[in-house]
Amino acid sequence: RMVTFAMGRVSSRGFGAGALLQFLTFLLALTQCQSLITCPNPTDSNAYSCSKSSIHDLMFTSPSEWYSLSPGGRDNNEQAAYTWIEEKAPCCKHCVWNLGYPVIDPIVIATDRVNTNASEHLDCRTFETEFLALDVDASNSLDLDEIEPYLNYGINKWLSENKRLNKEALFEQTDLNMNGVVSLNEWYVLRHFWAPVHVANAGPLPISQAENMEDGTLGGLFWDINLIEIFMTQTVNILLEQVVASKCWGCGCCPDSFDPCPESCSWQSGYVREFTAREQNTVLRSIDLDGSTRVSLEEHYFRNFADRNGDEVLDREEYELSLYGHREVPFDQVDLNADGNITFLERKFVRADVNHDELLEKAEWLKADLPEYFGPFDGHVVSGHPWVNSQTYTYYSALHECALEGVRAYQVAFSSHPWAPACVIQTHVSVAGPWIREGEIIETSRKLVGGALDRRANGEEEPKTSYMISMWKEVGARLKWNTQLNYVPTKAELQDPSILRPPDTAQRVFHVGLFASFPETKLSDDLVCTRSFAPSLDGFVVVVASKPEDVSLTTAVLIMLVSHSFVNFSCFLFVALIGVGHVYWFIEKDANSEQFNPSYGRGIMDAAWFCIVTMSTVGYGDKTPATGLGKGLTVFWMLFGIINFGIFTGEISAQVNLLSAEAAIKDFETLAGFEAGVWDVTQHLKLAEMYQFTPRYCSSLDDCFKLLSSKKVPALVLPQADVLSYFLNEGLATADCGNPFAIQGEPVLQGSAYSAKLCSYGKSVFAAQYIIDGVNEVLEELEKEGFTEDRIRALTAQVEDTSSADACSPPDGYRWELIITALVIIVLYWIIINYINHRKRVASGKLLRAMFSTSNKTPEQIALYFGLKWRQTARRFAEIRKAGGPVPRPTVTQAANEDDRLLNYLKRVRLIASGQTQDLQRCQKDVDAVSTVTNIANNFMFAACLVLLGLTAAVIYSLDQILGAKDRYLELREPAV
Repeated sequence: RMVTFAMGRVSSRGFGAGALLQFLTFLLALTQCQSLITCPNPTDSNAYSCSKSSIHDLMFTSPSEWYSLSPGGRDNNEQAAYTWIEEKAPCCKHCVWNLGYPVIDPIVIATDRVNTNASEHLDCRTFETEFLALDVDASNSLDLDEIEPYLNYGINKWLSENKRLNKEALFEQTDLNMNGVVSLNEWYVLRHFWAPVHVANAGPLPISQAENMEDGTLGGLFWDINLIEIFMTQTVNILLEQVVASKCWGCGCCPDSFDPCPESCSWQSGYVREFTAREQNTVLRSIDLDGSTRVSLEEHYFRNFADRNGDEVLDREEYELSLYGHREVPFDQVDLNADGNITFLERKFVRADVNHDELLEKAEWLKADLPEYFGPFDGHVVSGHPWVNSQTYTYYSALHECALEGVRAYQVAFSSHPWAPACVIQTHVSVAGPWIREGEIIETSRKLVGGALDRRANGEEEPKTSYMISMWKEVGARLKWNTQLNYVPTKAELQDPSILRPPDTAQRVFHVGLFASFPETKLSDDLVCTRSFAPSLDGFVVVVASKPEDVSLTTAVLIMLVSHSFVNFSCFLFVALIGVGHVYWFIEKDANSEQFNPSYGRGIMDAAWFCIVTMSTVGYGDKTPATGLGKGLTVFWMLFGIINFGIFTGEISAQVNLLSAEAAIKDFETLAGFEAGVWDVTQHLKLAEMYQFTPRYCSSLDDCFKLLSSKKVPALVLPQADVLSYFLNEGLATADCGNPFAIQGEPVLQGSAYSAKLCSYGKSVFAAQYIIDGVNEVLEELEKEGFTEDRIRALTAQVEDTSSADACSPPDGYRWELIITALVIIVLYWIIINYINHRKRVASGKLLRAMFSTSNKTPEQIALYFGLKWRQTARRFAEIRKAGGPVPRPTVTQAANEDDRLLNYLKRVRLIASGQTQDLQRCQKDVDAVSTVTNIANNFMFAACLVLLGLTAAVIYSLDQILGAKDRYLELREPAV
């Protein structure tokens, strides 16, 4: 039918030369279309065995009809052009170029058969001819010298002359099996890869003007986005020309014809169009396997030829059939993570390992063109060694694959920290008060990814979850990360290295820990952590009693009495008192034996008693020095006593001021100089040195608050997050009469020492930094939007004091227990003393009445008798005392009759009268002594004033001389010639 139609078109127009040529060309094409393209079973040698007839079929058949070229013809279902090439004609893949868009049925081109300037570049039939021409030694391979003429061909010459293409780099990259020569199949790969450069007649651009592409990582042998844009545009133009020509000779729809093309014409220009910006990014990201924004020959071969089934990895069969399999490198050696598949990055590791030691040094790393945003070389080196081994390289590969797949899946830039849905971020959490509540449902990855955003978009109410879980869900939703929660029983287990461990690269599982309280032990240096999830609720705070009691003088005195300084001073005072007592006794024992007993034991006690009474400024007057030396010493001892008791009073005042200052602690500035309770897990922060307080460490939060409750410390320095958890867990927010504790002042160290954070294993694992950076960006975004503050308000509402504190009566300043006790003691002693005195008065009255009623003498006679008797006894006692003997004490029980009893009373009266007389005499002596001492002191003060006046005059004179003096400088002059 088509032949008749074509002949009719020729007859109607006359049998001109042009029409005849079109007709013959169509017949030839139609004849060729009757053949079927078949490829042999794939081997390592026939991967590029597309016959010339098969190439011709592809050239003269519309891509939309390529599926008809396979066995069965049109009986087969329609199939996208490039999909059919991969499945039914893989041996011809080097003759077809895929533009990569649209995604469902991408535009492809087989060759340029319309005689444009690209004809020779896209005709794969010329590739073998070129190879044979270069193979001057007929070795069926090309060495470095034989491939050099290719660099003088077309655009290659210009690139080489301008140092934008390196011959050695081109040869090395083309030698895929690294055997030192380029085979025909490798040449096919090079020509297929570099054909777009020839078609575009332009090379890739340098990143900067200062870049020397010839000496760069890939030696200029790569595609960039600019080259891809030009090639796509050129290809669209070539395809449109092909469609116009093909519609003319195949369907009779020539440009000079006004007849419409039949619907059966498969050559349609609607199949060809330019790409959109989104499609352009998609294409670049799909062919850029390593995310470097450059496409190397290695990437091109891996994606288009080695990966036969298009699953982006090579299984064992694909590896053996590829050009890689020619090298003596077993599959298992290339499969670094032993998952049964070889990724492009695993292949790249082997390619970069030039010295074959299974280690990448920095030079090899840079030569491999590994993008730094997946982790710089220093981020993956083995600790203590200047190289990356296969294990740490798998960490790089895992991040690379997860991040790059995320870019392709969500069509976002790397700056958005994309993450592949197949890569799991295993989030380990432990119960921590209001931050992470016990019993929360573990969400699946489907619910976590996008769940929070979807619920808000649909107007649904979000489920009530604890602070950290809700924040983490929001972060995961915005980043579109696949996160899964795993509850850990205790905080200690959360820090276990088996929990926060390196990623499982085979399963592509990355482990992170969600912390909501200060770690019980210092976090490992191998971990990297985010910023705070709750900046205003993190850091360290000062906790004090919410209702401090009034300063107690009793407490101040008791504290002073037990203080080490007062105990030491009291001991010193006691030693001084005993020493001075010995001096007084030695001075006074002869001249004043009645008051300072000459015997050592009683005399020392008399002297010590005198020292105590004098030093305390009480001065009973029962003992006084009689010698001048003793009186002079007493003056200095009184001054010493005044000083000491001033110290005593000052110490009490200092204690009162100290207690007042402790009650006034309100922030870290006012905490300086005091003792504060500190959780021992925070010792490594050295808070005491930082804020100048004395630490008292406690092993747990409960112990710390017990210290504060028992007033052993005036304040606590604790992580704010843990304080809030303690308030809620202990029910202090609803306690009777209010929370007994309160947070004072602004938090400190909010940017460096915080509790609410996410941590991941980061030693030789740059993925941890990638995850942390992504979380930090979202946390900052949430903070700016006010989302974080809303969650913080909901959290703090749980620990706000909602108790009926106002209903409780305010504390009374009087300590009634002490007051009542004192009153009871006073009343009791008043009763006892009055009772005793009453009994004494009754007994004395009875005795006197009995004595006077039974005696036959008058009271005057009795008094005279007992007076004379007392005088005799007193003289006898005086002689005994002078001789140094013991004086017996008279006792009432020794009296034989009533007269003796009366004498005993009279003796006591006489003793009192004698004491008064002595007191008067002593007072007179004291007045004389004071007058003498005053005169001496006045003379001394006068002399001291004269000396002070002289010294002042000398100082003034010296200052005048110093201030009035002129500087003199030693001038060095050269001797006159």
